Amino acid sequence: MPTFVATAPAPAKTRTRAAGSGIVRLRIIPIMRFPSDRDHRRPIGGYGHVTELVQPGRHGARVRPSRMGPCETGAAMNAAGIAERARLPVLPEVNGRAEEPHPDADPTMTREARKERIAWRLEHLDEWQRDIESLDHYDPGYAYDVAHEYDVDWTTDPDYGPEGIHLYEFDEDGVPYPDDDRPLAIRVRMYETARGWLGHRVVSQTRYGFVPEIAERVGLRTHQGRPSNTVKPDLIVMPSEEDLDPSRFPEDGQPRPDDAVPELVLEILSESTAVRDQEGKRRLYEYLGVREYLLYDLGGKRWDNSPRELLVYRLEGDTYRQVPAEPRLSEPQAQAFWSDVFNAYIRMLPDPQEDTEEFRQLPAGRRPPPLFQWRDAVQGRWRDRATDERDRIRQEGKNEGRTEERLEATIDTMREFLGPELADVHLDRIELIWRRDGPPARPGHIAGTERMAVPAAAGRSR
Repeated sequence: MPTFVATAPAPAKTRTRAAGSGIVRLRIIPIMRFPSDRDHRRPIGGYGHVTELVQPGRHGARVRPSRMGPCETGAAMNAAGIAERARLPVLPEVNGRAEEPHPDADPTMTREARKERIAWRLEHLDEWQRDIESLDHYDPGYAYDVAHEYDVDWTTDPDYGPEGIHLYEFDEDGVPYPDDDRPLAIRVRMYETARGWLGHRVVSQTRYGFVPEIAERVGLRTHQGRPSNTVKPDLIVMPSEEDLDPSRFPEDGQPRPDDAVPELVLEILSESTAVRDQEGKRRLYEYLGVREYLLYDLGGKRWDNSPRELLVYRLEGDTYRQVPAEPRLSEPQAQAFWSDVFNAYIRMLPDPQEDTEEFRQLPAGRRPPPLFQWRDAVQGRWRDRATDERDRIRQEGKNEGRTEERLEATIDTMREFLGPELADVHLDRIELIWRRDGPPARPGHIAGTERMAVPAAAGRSR
């Protein structure tokens, strides 16, 4: 039975830079973990490579020592999170000068450096395993991979998600990918919108576990050959409450994630996860029987300059088929797709501010994220939580305006009919009560007049 382990989304971290340049061959030396800036830990046995991480951050740089310790070749490097992407040919010299490495390149995180580290770990698996087990966030049930880095408070493994452990992604030259705030914003927005439509069935950033036999069947293994057992989708939709066992519900009424296979999974692609999301995870969700699989490319994630695109796959029999867009409802930058799970058309709508001069000058990762929307067939419009909230406020304003107009008309009518009969002081008192409590609810009943005790002779002063 698949199980979930809930984790909180980690805050975005800044770029990483190592001292030095060029390709650095690893020197295998005994190491001890340095104390972090948060606490002090006992020394760690084993061997690895020690470097310094410089984290520029938004509030100035800080340096913390870090162990680059416990990361073969070919397809297995996909598991290491190093993307295979189309690249322009590099000339050995430019204008007579040798090309310099990228200023942010970390020589310990290049493809070649990680190959060497993986080879060492495969020869010293016991030592590497002891080193992993000494981590405070060690999870004995997780299938750790020698192709990834696991440190005190960071990792390169996108499916490893204890609270407070941050994800770093590097290209094959050891250059960290730029920070991108949009995936987190998309998860939050889609979670809010989907929950408004589907309720507690929607779960965000949850670790989904599966038995080793499934991993063997779909070919998901660590580099050392151990079956993988956990993925961490960006968002999942569980079956409806009618399909779940009510006796397993907790007191808050939410369905337990381990009751059944999800009906829908969303993965937001990154440069280092695109291949795994499109291949290994797709086979996994297909084999599990997930009805719909959504992949979203923010642009340039599948390959250099790949278009921004929502890809929707639906299970037909035992195989995923890509769902075509609905031309009638699609726009050039926002294609619409029918979703059986949402029972509605869905789309990702780019923020209209994106084309303004102000935002065009920003890095892609700092631009406004798109909105996840569903099509309300009854109202004939696209909906999301933010738009619904704006519409609600606008409608309340209109309603208040109409109410105010009706009140003014009612007061004018009251003064017109009662003016010849009552003094101004009594008319003013009626108006005051009406503005405070509203006009009379019953025809012929003037609110407040029963408390006025107007004498019969108290007509209008002449």
